[in-house]
Amino acid sequence: MTATHETVDRAALLDRLASAERELHALAIRAVEPWTMPADLTLRQLQVLTLVRHTPGITGQDLAHLLGVSTPTTSGIVERVAAKRWVRREHDPSDRRRLLLHLTAAGEQLLEDLEEPTRLGRQLVLDRLGDAEVADLVRLVERMRDVALDVGAERG
Repeated sequence: MTATHETVDRAALLDRLASAERELHALAIRAVEPWTMPADLTLRQLQVLTLVRHTPGITGQDLAHLLGVSTPTTSGIVERVAAKRWVRREHDPSDRRRLLLHLTAAGEQLLEDLEEPTRLGRQLVLDRLGDAEVADLVRLVERMRDVALDVGAERG
């Protein structure tokens, strides 16, 4: 095979993967009860909660960098989610001027509630796969996670 032919095949495979993921998501969502987002939760706040959940102790500056916004913008968002008791701020023991962000139990519950329909839809699908198929899927998803960690480490 030539490099061009391999690239075309890979591109076609990646297109098929993206299409299958979109269809799977749509079908899984249709299989569960509808849900609503809390009226007082914005998409940016949801991003902040998710980043704080996956990076406990993150600073506002690091959060701003990840979101691609200014530190004052991030401070305002953090202020609003802290007022709703979804995030708590703690002073960094090594530098009391820095605030470290942590998800509260209420924030974790909010994210779990939002994820529940997706989890249920995924479970309906996974229950119909054989053990070998699930094992293959776990191996591939874990490999994707490892590559994503490497990419993140390379980006600093």
